Amino acid sequence: MSTHPGIEFHKEGRVGILTFNNPPLNLGTNNGLELLERILADIEADQELRAIVLTHAGKVFSAGSDMNEIEEHLQRGTYVSDKMESEIRLRARLSRLPIPTIAALDGSAYGGGFDWALSCDMRVAAPHVVLSLPEVHIGSFPGSGSAYRITRLIGSGRAMQFMLFGKPMTAQEALNLGVINEIAAEGTAYELALRWAEELAAKSGSAVRAVKEAVSRIFAPEQQWLDLTQLEISQAVADSADFREGMRAFFEKRPPAFAGTSAKAGQTASSDERN
Repeated sequence: MSTHPGIEFHKEGRVGILTFNNPPLNLGTNNGLELLERILADIEADQELRAIVLTHAGKVFSAGSDMNEIEEHLQRGTYVSDKMESEIRLRARLSRLPIPTIAALDGSAYGGGFDWALSCDMRVAAPHVVLSLPEVHIGSFPGSGSAYRITRLIGSGRAMQFMLFGKPMTAQEALNLGVINEIAAEGTAYELALRWAEELAAKSGSAVRAVKEAVSRIFAPEQQWLDLTQLEISQAVADSADFREGMRAFFEKRPPAFAGTSAKAGQTASSDERN
């Protein structure tokens, strides 16, 4: 078993269980990314594994990255070169694992936390779960891969609406749109994902890996270009006055006043989001 404050990995037979274990919000951290890099390398080298379940401790799947660490990266000028590069690379690495991956959401997922689930091949969720990419509210965008992953799943029009308005998607909406594969009974998403993984583990390993490779190759030619593009856009965001204002507003617990808007307009947007 590999453990670290925030990440845990163990095997159950031929199924690997990767757990976010940093309650209450399971925020992503720099140290967690470093450990995840080692865990993914171990998974890639383990020929006995047949499937991976990505799950979580506590009530929230993940609320994304630790905002304090984001602020530290911005102050050091390493937001893109360090943090975003690591997140993009590791999410791409998770998506390219040679075996199927299943995200089990017994809790809601927001921002970069949702992107970890989107980086898996399949997703199951409890009925109460909501999924959100709210980065626009702080003057940013879903820069670690969510923008193209959600677009692949639901099309450009719906994806633009989802990201631009930053409103949560319910589990039922996610099922209808094909974002998740199935809604599990309350509190049983992990059990359902594990059953699926164990069923896959009982099949031909070469056949399962062949299916994963065949589907992955559909997107392989454009993948490197897309990831580089995310870094370019992230740099433009990091250099913007609006993102700096959005971060200040987050920590000061007030509506942001973006360029060309007013605090009153920000208050209206914030109120609309709550309704």
